[in-house]
Amino acid sequence: MFNTVSARQIQREYKKVLEKANKTKEPIVVMANNKPLGAIIGLDLMEKIQLDILAEQALKDSKAGKTKVIKTIEELEEDLQELEKYVSS
Repeated sequence: MFNTVSARQIQREYKKVLEKANKTKEPIVVMANNKPLGAIIGLDLMEKIQLDILAEQALKDSKAGKTKVIKTIEELEEDLQELEKYVSS
């Protein structure tokens, strides 16, 4: 079962609630009128979710043939130079 917190409790103790979310690394469900309203998650959990989504998308792209095979150092260097253009802009 998820940890829960009331919306009013967040208003009074938001710092404590955020610390708990970061410490437990589990979602905290926000309740209002005994109904789930949303969730609070810690930064570590958010990063993990983002990495999981990215890995899932990369796997889909790979299966769909959308990935690029780099066979030589020269090809790698060319791609890195092209990427630098996007980062610099």
